[in-house]
Amino acid sequence: MAAESIASPENAATPANVLPSAPSHQPTRHPQVLETARLRLRPWRDTDTPGAGQGPDGDSLRFMPAGAQPGPGDFPAWLARRRREMGTGQDLHWCIADAASDVMLGNVQIFRMGPTEGRFQGELGYWLRPGARGRGALGEALGPVIAHAFAPVESGGLGLIRLHAGTNSDNFASQSILRAAGFTQWGADHRAWRRSDGSLSDGAYFELLANTDRAAVDAGGRARGLQPVTLEGHGVRLRRWRHTDADRIVQACSDPRTRHWLGSLPSPYTHDDAHGYIVARRADASEGKGVYWCVADPDGDLCLGSVAVMDLHDGLGTVGEVGYWAHPDARGRGVMSEAVRLAVRHAFVPREDGGLGRQRLRLNAAHGNSASVRIALANGFSQVGRDRRAEPLGDGTFADLVRFDLLVDEWNAAG
Repeated sequence: MAAESIASPENAATPANVLPSAPSHQPTRHPQVLETARLRLRPWRDTDTPGAGQGPDGDSLRFMPAGAQPGPGDFPAWLARRRREMGTGQDLHWCIADAASDVMLGNVQIFRMGPTEGRFQGELGYWLRPGARGRGALGEALGPVIAHAFAPVESGGLGLIRLHAGTNSDNFASQSILRAAGFTQWGADHRAWRRSDGSLSDGAYFELLANTDRAAVDAGGRARGLQPVTLEGHGVRLRRWRHTDADRIVQACSDPRTRHWLGSLPSPYTHDDAHGYIVARRADASEGKGVYWCVADPDGDLCLGSVAVMDLHDGLGTVGEVGYWAHPDARGRGVMSEAVRLAVRHAFVPREDGGLGRQRLRLNAAHGNSASVRIALANGFSQVGRDRRAEPLGDGTFADLVRFDLLVDEWNAAG
């Protein structure tokens, strides 16, 4: 669920201390129609009243302030407020509509842009009604909105140089949407958000600058060459993590065997931890730190574990570290060995061919973790050392850390 953004105006830059980047122009009081393959972003109409079951649901009430998303009863008043805001020339609100049926799906807005003279930034907000979520609509909608915001005034755009957005710190879906659009988190605060029920929560804050090299970022917000492309193998599929995988992550990370070998896991391991794990992995990918896959069953698409190529900034961009964990359902079936094989192959494929172009891969396993060691050896890794009592275990003791590596030449020679 993506919640409408709320800004924290304290310490914000103002036109008085930032030079205007665009010439003066008359305020835009009606949003320009923007279209994508599946969506039409257009002005709101009186006939866009939400139907039964299309008003705020539990997620809306948890993550958005009162009145941010309308229901059938308060839609006329909500729309009147939005039109008054646009009448000032400082806010724009688009109705996200299905391109084929023109049915209302949600809202996206750029607001708090300030007076036209000296305007340079705006805040991004959005929401989708229940039933419209989970299909990538917001990610698709933000592309043309961002382009319109940064386009020069003389070309019909808003001429902004900065967009910023805020979201509830627990709203992992909204954070993922922002990161996927190229935003980076610049800050956080505590007990600064008031929910619809009056309770307080923490906030997370993001920004995107017009001069960001968006050519180096794909539609998923990941550095070029680091996309977690879907990889198919024998009985497994490596794909991007989804928030719908949270239940399986909780199961895996609550398993006693997993907790023994991964001693740093939170206890108890909650759904918030699982959603945070997904957000953090996407953030690492967007910063070029690693590629992280969900290992899934190709038939039911059920999460079976995790495999990653991490620490990609090490070794002048020529090395990486392979890491993995398995859901209890996946053990003893060769699933993780096959998943590691696919990840290793992708890591060694040259960049120009869509891979990571690594020259060397590392892999570490705690002494005594025979299953992990078997996976390393089955994929051609060689033991190169041991760090004594370097790996904390779940019971509070320490095990030796056994180090392995694999060179691209060795991988090529093995066929």
